[in-house]
Amino acid sequence: MEITEFNGELFKDFFEIVHRTMKEIHNHPEYCLSKNNHHLLSLEGKYANRVFSIYSKITEIKEDLRKIEVFLRRFPLKKFYEENEISHLDYIKYHTEVFYHKSNTLLDLFKLMTNEVYELGYSEKKCTWDNLIKSEIVKDSLSIKVIEYYHKSFEHIIKARNLNTHRGIFNDYEKDDIESPMMIYKNSEKFNTELADDFRKMMPKFYLEYKLKKYKNERLLYIKSGNNVAEKYINFFMNVTIPEFLNRAKAKQ
Repeated sequence: MEITEFNGELFKDFFEIVHRTMKEIHNHPEYCLSKNNHHLLSLEGKYANRVFSIYSKITEIKEDLRKIEVFLRRFPLKKFYEENEISHLDYIKYHTEVFYHKSNTLLDLFKLMTNEVYELGYSEKKCTWDNLIKSEIVKDSLSIKVIEYYHKSFEHIIKARNLNTHRGIFNDYEKDDIESPMMIYKNSEKFNTELADDFRKMMPKFYLEYKLKKYKNERLLYIKSGNNVAEKYINFFMNVTIPEFLNRAKAKQ
């Protein structure tokens, strides 16, 4: 089995510890459904709970990334969206931005899980790449290598996300090339004005619709490809990080 594939046996051991932790806390005499019961856990239980919390978030991000593919396959409720000034291009842009942000979140969660598994003790705010690689415990670990290579593979997406988040910039020349003439057609229909024949011949509406469909399919392929790579990184990261968790959890029993 390749290391980028899901290791069922490894995760079976992982979940056995998590389930034992859940049973432990529910059977505690001071357990209260309406309160935070983390303090009732054993050392192993608290450790497992922290790691499982981040693992769950990584799994959720993986599922969210796949949902983007589903959203992009079709433009639903077209009439409703367009009545609310949401074009097909807006729809594609929105979900592409979500892809950028979720891809970046995955990088942050890899760092946070490394921090918890190796018990480095950094707060979420201080769990940065620079601080992680200062640690003798993890600086040469495979967990750190996965984070490093993930950053390199998704660097262009991370840069796009940073521009989008901090500068409100969304660079997509293909989108702009379609959007401008489409806006001209839309305003012509809205204000009941005639377009010049030269413009209609240069950029016929059917051709714009063809370009839009092609653009959507290219965006979908791009995101699907990115998701496939991200999933391999997730499996690789878990396959090299969970064994460290298992060893440390066993020592706390």
